[in-house]
Amino acid sequence: MNTAAPCIRLRLHADAEWAGLLQAAAEQAGAVFRLDRAKIPRLVHCAEELLLFLASVDVGDIETTIRTIPTGVEISFSFVSADVDLSAMNLASAPNIDGENGDWTCLPLLLAARMSDGFRVRLDGRRMELALRVDKVYPELKPFPVERICLQGRMTFSGVSDADSLFEACNAITALYPEHVVPEWCACPGRTADLVGAGELFAIEARDASGHLCGIVFWEMRSEQSVTFFGPYDFSTDGSVVGELVNAMLQAVGRTRAKNVFNSLATQSLADHGFELMAELPYLLEGASEPVMHSVWGRMLQEDFGAVVWTHSEFADFLRSRYDALELVRDLRPVSELGEVVQPGSVIGARLSPALSEAFLYPELNGADMGDNLGRHVASLTSAGYRNIFFEIDLSKGWHAAIGSSLCRCGFRPELLLPHGGQSDTLVFRHVSEA
Repeated sequence: MNTAAPCIRLRLHADAEWAGLLQAAAEQAGAVFRLDRAKIPRLVHCAEELLLFLASVDVGDIETTIRTIPTGVEISFSFVSADVDLSAMNLASAPNIDGENGDWTCLPLLLAARMSDGFRVRLDGRRMELALRVDKVYPELKPFPVERICLQGRMTFSGVSDADSLFEACNAITALYPEHVVPEWCACPGRTADLVGAGELFAIEARDASGHLCGIVFWEMRSEQSVTFFGPYDFSTDGSVVGELVNAMLQAVGRTRAKNVFNSLATQSLADHGFELMAELPYLLEGASEPVMHSVWGRMLQEDFGAVVWTHSEFADFLRSRYDALELVRDLRPVSELGEVVQPGSVIGARLSPALSEAFLYPELNGADMGDNLGRHVASLTSAGYRNIFFEIDLSKGWHAAIGSSLCRCGFRPELLLPHGGQSDTLVFRHVSEA
């Protein structure tokens, strides 16, 4: 049985004359893929503007794919790169589009990026893929009163995927835990259900003999080799559910290829459950005079046979100290300037969590202006009120490690090493405003 997600594929030349066809395809796909009526025009405009941009820079033949994703619709363009400048996609992009001397070529790309709910860029050799997504509109959680449970009889643990149970869990988490440890998708249980149904998010719940929900833990595959979990969330009066929830999650994750498991949005110490404290990150929340310490816990699931990673002199000492503390063997290869030609404009991706005042940045495309681009992002996010700004690099990629000097100049400091967090180990930097 073919279970591949439905999609529309078009192979055509990057020419404005195809705009009508692409608009019609996007409009029909949005309707068939159940995108909200109000969001379909945004998908159509994204398709049109991207085509107009690619036509203006003459990339030649392109392959366009419009496909359904768990939380909306994605449109992607694949083409042979000819040093195309995609810097207008950046969150902090402010191109000159005023008057006759303005850079009007980038305007369609700027509009497409602003109308989308997110993007990704991938360069493989000279083949580039550029994708934009438009999300569905989900109703927000309408909370109902909930209290902690006095356990009755023995607990049972099981995977959960039905929308009603997930709604119950999201409501309990929101009611019983502070906002800074509540996953953002809890605000829209329908989104949570779609992510679980698509296999992008997993959950195990605990119920007592009376059928009451007394705890839940969520997790997702961070990479092919690592898992990130949320919680565990214990709704009992005596806090006795945590240990068994963690064990149930570890048994499920142990059947995957994951080598490591990390905790995100920790609700309590996990030192008694075989986890090691990876870092404590101070979070500055709105209205709080003192930072909230965000603990990150990790645990190795399989034997680590070592790896080769790239490093930069700015953070090499930090890596050595963390690898020694974790007793991991790594061959650290320093990056060096080879004088190779890179694209003129870099692209930085961003995930924003307003409730946490958090901006999580990551490199999408290398470029000669990476340092300046990073500085613009920090300035823009800081002025917008974001107080917790992070940047993550994958140490399997030399050009990621080479960003180290720019990161330090912009006030970022290495804080968290995640073994096997991406294609290889990943390193998370935190922006320190006084640096």
